[in-house]
Amino acid sequence: MVSRQQRFWNGYARFVQKPVLALIAHQPTVRRIADLSAAVTLKTPGGLSLTESPLGLDANSVTTTVCEVGSAPTGGSMLYLHGGAFMIGNLRGYRHLVARLGNAANQRAYFLHYGLAPEHRFPTALDQATLAYEALCATPDAGPISLVGDSAGGNLVFALLHRICSRGLRQPVAVAAIAPISDLRLNNGSLKTNKKSDHLVPVRWVIRGKDAYLGGHDPSDPEVSPVLGTFVGAPPCLIHVDEDEVLIDDSNALAARLRDQGVTTELTTSRGRSHVWHLNVGRCPEADNSVAEIGAFVKKQVARQRV
Repeated sequence: MVSRQQRFWNGYARFVQKPVLALIAHQPTVRRIADLSAAVTLKTPGGLSLTESPLGLDANSVTTTVCEVGSAPTGGSMLYLHGGAFMIGNLRGYRHLVARLGNAANQRAYFLHYGLAPEHRFPTALDQATLAYEALCATPDAGPISLVGDSAGGNLVFALLHRICSRGLRQPVAVAAIAPISDLRLNNGSLKTNKKSDHLVPVRWVIRGKDAYLGGHDPSDPEVSPVLGTFVGAPPCLIHVDEDEVLIDDSNALAARLRDQGVTTELTTSRGRSHVWHLNVGRCPEADNSVAEIGAFVKKQVARQRV
């Protein structure tokens, strides 16, 4: 059963956001529209605290913002990588979600300001995510670390996890992704079969983001298509996705890849929700419940590590 609030946001996604993403190719304009949409529609939680927090040393540092709401976290640190087809997305559109996820997980939540395409093509965003993660690992009071991201940010989360496993780096305690795009070869069937049922994402937007991010780089590289990645020894993973999305096959294939390599993986599917419905946290029960589920998943893995 889809709530009245979710039906409203589905309509907003389909009749306002989806046409903008499909028809406007000028990225500065799309970014300005996204900022306006965020200011009008997203609910900022009371008591939100934002603290700029560079990670790394001097010239090799990256910029993050710690997003907090509620009581002081004691369960470690969360690194959040945002979505937006690698081309849009910023703190204004994600601060509320990141803060609420951190609160639900009892972790200090870091939003990474990574470079956007086409100005910053692969591997800039992944390199910055790697630097942020390694800096957190080197921070004495960081505690257990989780990786969380949505859509293109979910791609970066699993590309980063592939790097961690391939390079023998310290493992995070948990990984969660919301509708990650895992295969930039763009040959999954749901890109066609769910073209109409997806409330938010037009396929031409997916193609535009892939082209802007890769700039001609081979999409079969596991660092851009983590469905081809190496994950042996990775921690438990959670994936949320709606069955009406064009990216449902990306989530299914990625979950299968993880499980084939022995990674404990939970794939939670729904029906009748717009892409990354979690952004409506505070204004929609489906979003509230899904954010709580991610938080509970992370807390469970932290507790297991500390036993």
